[in-house]
Amino acid sequence: MSTIKPADAIAAFDSASSMLSATARGLRDEPFDRLGRGRLFAATLRVANLLPRPVRQRLYAVAGGAEGVPPDQLGSVDLEAVAGWVTDHYPRNQYPAVLLGSSNGAAVHLATALGAPWLPQTLLVPVRWSGNDPDRPDRALEFGADVAPDFLRRNPDIVLHHMHDANQDWLMIRQMAYFRVKRRRLGAAYERFLRECLAPNAPIIVLADSSTWPVTTVGDRHVFQIGAQGGIRPQDYDRRGIEPDADAPEAEWGFDADLLDDVQRFAAAAGHPVHVVRYPDTHALSAPVADIYREWLGGTADQLLVESFLLIDPTRTRQAGLVPLWTMFSVESAVDVTENYLRSRSFRAVHIGLFPHGVRSRGIAEPDRWRERLSGVDMDFVGVDTRRFPADFAALVRYGSALRAMPRLSAPAPGTLTVDKAMGLLTSALS
Repeated sequence: MSTIKPADAIAAFDSASSMLSATARGLRDEPFDRLGRGRLFAATLRVANLLPRPVRQRLYAVAGGAEGVPPDQLGSVDLEAVAGWVTDHYPRNQYPAVLLGSSNGAAVHLATALGAPWLPQTLLVPVRWSGNDPDRPDRALEFGADVAPDFLRRNPDIVLHHMHDANQDWLMIRQMAYFRVKRRRLGAAYERFLRECLAPNAPIIVLADSSTWPVTTVGDRHVFQIGAQGGIRPQDYDRRGIEPDADAPEAEWGFDADLLDDVQRFAAAAGHPVHVVRYPDTHALSAPVADIYREWLGGTADQLLVESFLLIDPTRTRQAGLVPLWTMFSVESAVDVTENYLRSRSFRAVHIGLFPHGVRSRGIAEPDRWRERLSGVDMDFVGVDTRRFPADFAALVRYGSALRAMPRLSAPAPGTLTVDKAMGLLTSALS
């Protein structure tokens, strides 16, 4: 059976793939300032911003939807080959640690400060489907049940979480179905990378996000999730009569503990310690990692950078001496995290990025909401056209330009953060 190229099977606009690229580039001291697949995608976003809002939204959705795998080719997606593509992002060096598991923007900064790669458990396979109706999750469930069997047979070591979020992903899911896949086994490619690239006695740091979500079982290793973490609660979604029968790791961020069993098996045989970083929700790493950076950077760390979803650039953040506080999306919980962090810490300036997902979804925090909640703080928005938000799609490329324009530290950025120091600080913060 022919195989779809790994890079063509995985969404380039997603959290995991973008955070993988950001980590790899951060380890090479290269900027990560353009999302999507190259210059054409960036040019499309810039042109779209000149057009009326409905046209901008349509172009954004079509540009993202073009990445989808045709449903009749799902059986040609080999996720073990994809795992090899993941590890190929990193040079075959000897690393002091490897992070593995849940996606998390704060963890991107932790990994690059440690000089350590990150291997994702979860990836997004977008399935092309221009007939997807955001308001009909019942039809989406039927579609997934129909097209998934060949995909699951080809890939026995994953669990499929078909995610249908008609709130924040309203634009994109009109063009595709979101097939998020979670590895339950390391597999040959991850094991080979760990065996060849972990320094002797170096730890495997497992990121275990405890976030869960109600799901409906579709079949063996296949669940359907209505909604997602972000602006509203699970019960606030229109379920169209689909009743959940279990709680499962949240599709995008949650950790499937079956993988931990396999990591511990491998580590025991290979002589590597395992550090499990458990955290109760996706934002729970943000403040501890920001504090780690604040201590690591020392007296120069007097400016806070509030990041949003994929707007992450560890290299330029470090070069400018900014303290990174990552948030999932521009929603009320993100403002909560920022307000709580600033309650007991002071900064000369606060710079805020806002990821533009295109629609005024429920629970969104628009620029005026940030200004209201953070009144009294010297703040500005980074690369954001506040008049066009949340359909300000050029912000995805403008963000990098804004960071590039910030003054760099006069003194060199500090050297690599030690694993023992970082783990001690994290353990203390999360205990």
